[in-house]
Amino acid sequence: MKKKEIVRVSNVLNFTRQEFSTLEKHIYLFTILTLKEHQGLNLELNLNETIQVEFSASVLKETNRERIKEALDKITSKKIHFDNSTKGKEYFGYIVPFSYANYSAVNGRESSICIDINSRAKKLFLELANGYTTMDIKAIISLKSNYSIRMYELISQYLNQGSWTVSIENLRSLLNLEHTKYKNYGMFEKRILLYSQKELWEHCNLHFEWEIAEKRGKKITGLTFHIKERDKQERIELSEEIKQTIDYVKSLSPIQVANTYNMITSKYNLSQKQADYIFTDNNRLNEFIRVDLIIEDKIARGKAPTDRTKYLAKSLGLDKVKFTISKNSENLFE
Repeated sequence: MKKKEIVRVSNVLNFTRQEFSTLEKHIYLFTILTLKEHQGLNLELNLNETIQVEFSASVLKETNRERIKEALDKITSKKIHFDNSTKGKEYFGYIVPFSYANYSAVNGRESSICIDINSRAKKLFLELANGYTTMDIKAIISLKSNYSIRMYELISQYLNQGSWTVSIENLRSLLNLEHTKYKNYGMFEKRILLYSQKELWEHCNLHFEWEIAEKRGKKITGLTFHIKERDKQERIELSEEIKQTIDYVKSLSPIQVANTYNMITSKYNLSQKQADYIFTDNNRLNEFIRVDLIIEDKIARGKAPTDRTKYLAKSLGLDKVKFTISKNSENLFE
């Protein structure tokens, strides 16, 4: 697993509408990462002074020089839209955060990117007094869609709370969706929600589901997102699978149990006494099924035990049992 590289984004900045493309977004996030040591809760900022940031261009994982050139050209004109209006007061506006950008390389090596942050945008990038969201920038770089990146940023902000309710209109604005793009909810769900759900599961250790929170007539106007780390969601799903499998085994006939026995034990180097010990007690059988499913889950995630039989034996405590089976023990197959 890649080591995480954490970037801290002010919640005020995170909850703005941003015009960045995917590569421009990467530049934006690495700019914030480079500023990490200068971020704080209560800062005295000189609003007449720009900030210059420099970082290695190699971190972008982009080898096409023309794409970098285009991103740097456009990023100096892209706006951040903010809206802090309340019931009694309207307050919204726009800012172009980056006033200067360049790329330099010596003989094609040691390439770097230099960015100037507009003095008026300094507070958005540096001050964390109103809360901030931590994100894994290495995971973000793996995402192909800009919408996935924005969903990751927004969902991450509500990970600790576990849920987030938002209007469709506000969500579309935060995703910087054009008025006519994916206007149909079915297309919006397929192209934005389902696609980003899959990408975040694969790359960001984050899982989200959603349900309708509000409707006006037949029109869906609000959603509630339920958010978990992927590892926690996998444990929930595995527990449910274990329960279902155990319930299924309980419903089997003795011959079907015997077939299950042969199928499962063929994966392990168990002695006859060890196998009999497991399959002459319902509780031990259930525990065996549970551990077997955990091992299969580990294999599916590329974390297979070095020796699955030893892992099973230790998990079931077989290494500490003296295998003396009473003549009166009832075999589950009979």
